[in-house]
Amino acid sequence: MTGLVLSCEHASWTTPPGVDLGVPFAVLRSQAGWDHGASDIASRLSEVVGLPVHAGAFTRMFVDLNRGPDHPDVVPLVCYGAPVPGNAQLAPGDRAARIAMFHTPYWDAVRRDVAARLVDRGEVLHLSSHSFDPELDPANRQFDVGVLYDPAHAFEAELAERLLFQLRAAGLDVRANQPYGGVGAAICTSLRRENAGQRYAGIQLETSHAVTGRHGGCATVAAAIVPFLESLGMTTVG
Repeated sequence: MTGLVLSCEHASWTTPPGVDLGVPFAVLRSQAGWDHGASDIASRLSEVVGLPVHAGAFTRMFVDLNRGPDHPDVVPLVCYGAPVPGNAQLAPGDRAARIAMFHTPYWDAVRRDVAARLVDRGEVLHLSSHSFDPELDPANRQFDVGVLYDPAHAFEAELAERLLFQLRAAGLDVRANQPYGGVGAAICTSLRRENAGQRYAGIQLETSHAVTGRHGGCATVAAAIVPFLESLGMTTVG
């Protein structure tokens, strides 16, 4: 029975109380600020399996939890083409303090959960829920869901291919490693390296805003994933 860890790094578009990034409200609510619908999908899966979701509390413009602590865009100056004025004059010490206070605890919590599952079950699926805006590249983003993974990791590739099959069987238009590659900067990529040699599978789910913005769209995607989790023995608290 495979262990499961659920995460949603870009679950929120809000800023911490008293923080003004100088970004218009409409931009915070756009893809630049968060992943629309990603938290809804993760939460629905959480209810089915009886496990919590590691969810980012604030906008990626404040601190990007899907970038490593040393990545230049972990505290972005520009995000999806939108400037973040509040980060432009951030002193190095304040930047480091922000990462220590908001990024480090999140990553450490996910790490602990992954480590516990590896000890308890011997293998773990870390499913990270995200979403994408098809309008950013209309010619190449006319599909429902992307499944991002590293084909070079046999255990991860096996699970990803099973997930792709299940999503297609549910009638969704699915792509492997689109609209992003599966080995780019991400929490799954970092944890894959950290857990090299162990049965860690870090799969990033990318759902189109055309789906998350449709009535019942998030529920449809979550329901399509449930049989896949059932096949891995993940529908009870473990």
